[in-house]
Amino acid sequence: MTTPTRSSRLPTYHRYAGKALPGQSGDACHLLAWHSLDVAAVGWHLLAPERSLTKQLAAQLGIEPEPLRRLLVFLLGLHDLGKFSRAFQEVLKLALDGMVQPQGKPYKQRHDRLGVLLWDNCWNTWRKDGALRWPEDSTATKRKLWTPMGYLLAPFFGHHGQPVATGQLTFADFFVDDGELEDATAAGDFVDDWAALVEPYWPVDQLLDEEWLERFKTLSWTVAGWATLSDWLGSNRDYFPYCQKPMALADYWPRALKQAEAVLDATGFARPPEPVPYAGLAHWFSGKVTPTPLQQKAENLPLQAGPQLFILEDVTGAGKTEAACILTQRLLADGHGEGLYFALPTMATSNAMYTRLGDLHHRFYSAASKPSLVLAHGARALNEAFERSIAQPDHDDYAAMDASASTQCNRWLADSNKKALLADVGVGTIDQALMGGLPFRHQSLRLLGLARKVLIIDEVHAFDHYMQTLLYHLLAHHARQGGSAILLTATLPKAMREALVAAWRHGLDAAPSALEVTDYPLLTHCGKNATDEISVNTHPEVARRVAITWLESEDEAIERVLAAVAAGECIVWVRNTVDDAIRAYQALRERHPDPERCLLFHARFAMVDRQRIESEVIRRFGKESTPTLRSGQVIVTTQVFQESLDCDADQMVSDIAPIDLLIQRAGRLQRHQRGERPAPVLQVLAPAWSDTPSADWLSQAHRGTQAVYKDTSLIWLTQRVLRERGAIVMPGEARTLIEGVYAAPTDDLPEAFDLAHFERTGMDKQAISMATHNALNLEDGYRLDGDFDPWQEERETGTRLSDEQSVEVVLLKRRGEELVLWVEDHRHADRLSRCRLRESQVKKLTPLPGHYTEQWEALQQRHRGLRFVHPWLPEEDDTCSYDEQWGVSFEQK
Repeated sequence: MTTPTRSSRLPTYHRYAGKALPGQSGDACHLLAWHSLDVAAVGWHLLAPERSLTKQLAAQLGIEPEPLRRLLVFLLGLHDLGKFSRAFQEVLKLALDGMVQPQGKPYKQRHDRLGVLLWDNCWNTWRKDGALRWPEDSTATKRKLWTPMGYLLAPFFGHHGQPVATGQLTFADFFVDDGELEDATAAGDFVDDWAALVEPYWPVDQLLDEEWLERFKTLSWTVAGWATLSDWLGSNRDYFPYCQKPMALADYWPRALKQAEAVLDATGFARPPEPVPYAGLAHWFSGKVTPTPLQQKAENLPLQAGPQLFILEDVTGAGKTEAACILTQRLLADGHGEGLYFALPTMATSNAMYTRLGDLHHRFYSAASKPSLVLAHGARALNEAFERSIAQPDHDDYAAMDASASTQCNRWLADSNKKALLADVGVGTIDQALMGGLPFRHQSLRLLGLARKVLIIDEVHAFDHYMQTLLYHLLAHHARQGGSAILLTATLPKAMREALVAAWRHGLDAAPSALEVTDYPLLTHCGKNATDEISVNTHPEVARRVAITWLESEDEAIERVLAAVAAGECIVWVRNTVDDAIRAYQALRERHPDPERCLLFHARFAMVDRQRIESEVIRRFGKESTPTLRSGQVIVTTQVFQESLDCDADQMVSDIAPIDLLIQRAGRLQRHQRGERPAPVLQVLAPAWSDTPSADWLSQAHRGTQAVYKDTSLIWLTQRVLRERGAIVMPGEARTLIEGVYAAPTDDLPEAFDLAHFERTGMDKQAISMATHNALNLEDGYRLDGDFDPWQEERETGTRLSDEQSVEVVLLKRRGEELVLWVEDHRHADRLSRCRLRESQVKKLTPLPGHYTEQWEALQQRHRGLRFVHPWLPEEDDTCSYDEQWGVSFEQK
């Protein structure tokens, strides 16, 4: 261990530490200069001229890759400039000879903000005295350079997850000149030596060009993500051990580059996987596979130049997922991306897709490539396959050691959802992608992860106005960054398809395209130069007609369910609310000849029971279920059934819902081939039809449905179009059904619904406004606006909008006198003991009695995630209860 000593031959900046652990064996600190070079070395490798990210940035900024690398890496080396503040150095509590002496400066501001303060005060001086290696022939003035230099530096000082600004900070409060050593001078000496080593290229003319600056603003989010990733990797002590030995920067730089290579290799960033050309479905699956018409279009469609959007509209079972994967592999092989992110609406569908891509994603790349695959959502730790992918191998053989390299990479990427989108192949909820456009900390990492990816989004028709607006912002930005996107849907209103295409073309700075084709199925292909609407034939096996019959009372629905049981059939009843589902389940269970064949499935279960019930639903109604097992089975469920599970029923009853949801539910009716069955019939529980309904037409007998679908006109229009057509005919009448509800003229609506429709329209507009307000303006660049800070901690920003906030609740129980989690003796006991309820429902729960406070705090200490959840002890609650069969109930015990 070498102690730094004062020497006239050594620069004063070696008296400042970047990181410290006093008292440890070995070097107690890592000099600030060395940490700065560590991070810069990582960034240097990540911006190698041959990398796609470098080429993309260079092409859009009009700078050759090598000069661009020298500029951005130089600026990256300044990311911790604020640590030259004496206030920061005193926090490290180093008592080493030769290091800066304390001056009693309180550390009241983060070093990232202090870095901006130091830069703003000194950069022009450094420019004039030659420290920045500014071009000598430049005549640009400080006044003209002030704004562009601010945008240029913002991604680097904002490396802790959000942009920073100085506000009203005073320089002398944080930076010291004690007569012996001046903080600003030491920083300037470092800047001078660092610039001499890297020789930054300054694009002076471009900086003064407003159009160039606008392009840089849109790219600054990606640059910020690159800077943050470099800082995270460059701060890994396993690869960058502390060093407090002073030396010339030129002597340390090769060491930093070598260590950076090691950390990039360990985390999977050393080199991107090598895509291979698409060679047909037979290459993916064993045996001969005949592509569906949609898949054939995906195989043969000519790709356009540059970023491109595909919208695939086809019925359930048409092979949309495989068609998306075909397009993805073709795009990757053609140089339109390096990886993919598959975004799905729910955690359950994400889990299912993660399993499907488990082996398939390897087919996209060469045999030598080891693409990382990461699952991204809030409950991924409960996915056993994902847990295995990041577990250390138990054996010391070659295969285990070879696998451990991929495991180590997956584990680093998987330790935070913020990093999950950086994986070569990611699968997760759409929320993880949308968060890139919202003011969440480190959102720039998400955008960096998406920048060179094909973004695949499933079930886009299910997005409400709030999520649609966020999606439009994300798609426009993705197009600007050079990415491509594939959207999958079974039922998409024309207006939404037009909006999606318009958002994409806005990102490409192209005029909107008029969409004219109304065929279904349809493939829409949008690039900068053209928007093509391509009709697709129907695969005969997926064309189907589902007849509609009408039920007007719950009693009638119960009799239909029991009749199916008596006939030896299995049946599903999809209800619109959990309370309605519980009530129906109770009535059916009392009359079912074998109550054990009656199952309740909704979202108001603890995770341990929800997982168990999901498995049981798949066992009884899944593709592998047998006729004997299926006979007489009943599931009473909610929308969780239609959203997530690959199951099918012989018969189905459904509460009435908007047309797209009924089509989705009908997709679970006789979904799999099982020999001869009666023609499928969807039995819809709805109010008695009326051409001139009253305002309470729906709420009179269907209060739950009215509470969920407040715009009664959607329900009335759905019933009208289904009564007119008599069946759901797919794909032949898909457009008629969807547009008959979502594009119906306002004059068609009964006058009694005017108020409800007006209120719903107002709420939709409010949702759009709220999404626009919450979303970051990604065209404005990664920099704080002086008038508005979207990263304010008190702001509540989410990827989904609901009428009421939801709250996570953890179930507790007593074991003797001890308070314990509902689930015991499990690695994820705290997560498995939780369920999610509406805020108003949580208020009905009896608060945890005060004498359990100490034990609850002890549980929170053992399980850190419990600090953010609401505790509930059902056995101390006289009103609400929990049962593994019923879930949470709010009725009197």
